[in-house]
Amino acid sequence: MRSVSRMVLTILATWQGLAAIQNLADVLVEADLAPQLRPVASKNYPMIADLLAPLHPPRELVLGLLTGCAAVETLAAVALARGASGDRERAENGFALSLGLFGAFFLIDDAFDAYEMGAKHRDAFVLFLAAAVAVRLEA
Repeated sequence: MRSVSRMVLTILATWQGLAAIQNLADVLVEADLAPQLRPVASKNYPMIADLLAPLHPPRELVLGLLTGCAAVETLAAVALARGASGDRERAENGFALSLGLFGAFFLIDDAFDAYEMGAKHRDAFVLFLAAAVAVRLEA
């Protein structure tokens, strides 16, 4: 694997890892387990709660969804990092997880008429797709 691919995979792994940490901090803040983490929390809990408000979800469901997102981000970060160390199959898995996550996000956003947020998630989806193609072409 060439240096550009390694750099791309390292940056994306770091980004997914950071998102996972921030989302877990947000879960801990919103569950009143670690309010001191508020400065590093993602603030995605209120966004998810607002988006799903028409369905009146219980707080635990929103916390569970955010925890699930953090879990997928963690798995993607680890797979992308393993890809950066030369494991091509792991890189593919990291891209698949990332594309699945951001694809689900923009579909859900659009289903709830949150088109501005959907556009941001589509941008991230396209970023991961382009990175996956670039990494594959360079290998």
